[in-house]
Amino acid sequence: MKIRILALMLLIGFFAVLTFNDASAQSTPTVKVSVSKKSVKPGETAYLVIKFKHGTQVKIPKEPPIEVSISGDGVSGISVQDYSGGEGDYINNSQIKYKFKVNSDATSGSSITVSGTVKFGYCSTETGTCKMATKNFTVKVKVK
Repeated sequence: MKIRILALMLLIGFFAVLTFNDASAQSTPTVKVSVSKKSVKPGETAYLVIKFKHGTQVKIPKEPPIEVSISGDGVSGISVQDYSGGEGDYINNSQIKYKFKVNSDATSGSSITVSGTVKFGYCSTETGTCKMATKNFTVKVKVK
């Protein structure tokens, strides 16, 4: 009887360790968004720099494509940079850039609040399991 209880406890412990390892290796990356310039002139384009922070065994794949959408009075989105270069199926440096334009009628000296979402995939390099995530962000853009 003691052997059965011990075997059962070992089996439960084994599954708990496997579940914990898989969860930590596959935890959803965080997203940090910043503006490429300190301030942007009315009518000028700039980039949002989108950085993915993730575990060592998690990477951001090139496919499906990363989708970025923004909203805010005084800005319009243009496009995600081409991140198809580099080796393999994953993006380099765990970051991308999103080009946007400040409207030409934006008031100099003001700040524009840009809100948006980033939809992306992330994969465990250990298990090969991939998942999708959507993260929201808000950033301020200073107008020169």
